[in-house]
Amino acid sequence: MTTQLTVSEAARRIPGARPKDISDLLYRRRLDDARCPIVGGRRLIPLDYLPDVERALREAGYLRQEAGTCAK
Repeated sequence: MTTQLTVSEAARRIPGARPKDISDLLYRRRLDDARCPIVGGRRLIPLDYLPDVERALREAGYLRQEAGTCAK
């Protein structure tokens, strides 16, 4: 089972999320870039960090509050 996702894969698992929005939050340090290292030129997001990513997207206004939660 995959324990780390690329930004694009993470965005596909969070309804309404866009990869650009996740990347923006990482560059603005709203998400922990130590938990999401760059490996082989790709930013990797741990699967167990997805709820935090979704929460940060909501707080930043990228997702509607009533949208569904991330898919596992």
